[in-house]
Amino acid sequence: MTQNSFRQKGLFAILTALALSYLYPWLYMLLRSFLRHEPGLSDGNGLFTLEYYRLVLGNAGFPTYLFNSFFVLTIVLIANVVFSVMVGYAFARYRFPFKNVMFWMVLVTLMVPKQTLMIPLLDLMVRMGLHNTLWALILPFCVDGFNLFLMKQYIQGLPPDLEDAARADGAGEIGILWHVIAPLSRPAIAVLIINTAIINWNSFLFPLILTDTASVRTLPVALAMFSQGPHATDWGALMAGASVSSLPIIAIFWMFQKEIIEGITSGALKD
Repeated sequence: MTQNSFRQKGLFAILTALALSYLYPWLYMLLRSFLRHEPGLSDGNGLFTLEYYRLVLGNAGFPTYLFNSFFVLTIVLIANVVFSVMVGYAFARYRFPFKNVMFWMVLVTLMVPKQTLMIPLLDLMVRMGLHNTLWALILPFCVDGFNLFLMKQYIQGLPPDLEDAARADGAGEIGILWHVIAPLSRPAIAVLIINTAIINWNSFLFPLILTDTASVRTLPVALAMFSQGPHATDWGALMAGASVSSLPIIAIFWMFQKEIIEGITSGALKD
């Protein structure tokens, strides 16, 4: 066995172990959702059952919770992509007063714990009359400091010659933004979408404090309340609901895997 072959097999073994360590919690959740629970047996008694999926999917409010989560996620994703690309392009290419100060203010928002915004945000939503509405879960999260920083840094690394060529052909700034910058920024936009989707889809704290009724409740909050039995947590129902809830995020990863790989390898392909 050559030294290179030995290194490749060792690297493959390490990566396989690392992948399994990441997959184990999800596989345990999925397996646990199919095992019948009996008193005194926290991991089920080994009997296969679809009872928990029937319980979760048959719940009258489940379609509403699912629709609320999808609606909020869709609007937040669209807003973050549009605003982040526009603001990132402005910070990367334009000169304007107080540009550096404004960018540092964006970075400061990344250092502020989100939990410190609970009371001011709740008070603001109540004063605006948006408390206990889906818009209370959408408007405060349409822009994210990390996404602005990500797009600004990525666009700044793109060659400006393509933009100059587009201007020479008569393209306006909006045309350059959407026909030149946006296509070239697909790897960064894919990371932005995945990061925003994971945070928003799994958000529990803010939906909990900004909504009161089941009609505007999102899936994480609904599952937490739905899984509470009369004396203890119904782990089977919780695992089944969490398994269903994880499918959209897995689908988003699968849809954008090409862009992610392209972003990782693009640095090695530049001259």
